[in-house]
Amino acid sequence: MNLSEKQKKIRKQILSPFKFGLFKISKLPLTFLSGIKTTSLSPTSATTSVKYGYLNTNPFQSIYYGVLAMTAELSTGVLAIFSIAKYEESISLLVIESNGKFHKKATGTIQFTCNDGALFQEEIERCIEEKTPVTVSASTKGYNEQNELVCEYTFTWSFKLRAKQLS
Repeated sequence: MNLSEKQKKIRKQILSPFKFGLFKISKLPLTFLSGIKTTSLSPTSATTSVKYGYLNTNPFQSIYYGVLAMTAELSTGVLAIFSIAKYEESISLLVIESNGKFHKKATGTIQFTCNDGALFQEEIERCIEEKTPVTVSASTKGYNEQNELVCEYTFTWSFKLRAKQLS
């Protein structure tokens, strides 16, 4: 794994329960309250998880779909941020579309994995080389503890080079 220094730093922060917990409290408070965690991060994939509990339940004794969407989005989002960190250029990112499909009741611990790191890298490189905005549709699937598919999401991310700041 050939990571830039910035990627190493970001990976360490995201995978640290304490440091990422502080980040979630200040920037993503509902993620913190819902118990969403990032469990793995590499150049090719990211995994997040959420455990069914009182603060993320719905009236049907399962995880609220909004919490599932946050957990799914985080699996693609941390991979997008991690991919951008490889480059010196300043690149903005934004979710421009999301779609979800549900297959099973979400109880227990649900893990989402996004394996689109190579796609992020390819499109970010194109964004930098061509100096044009690009989009990436990243998919993530959520599985329960029995390894049954619970839900799947696709998030479309927009990447754009920021204008250089004048000194």
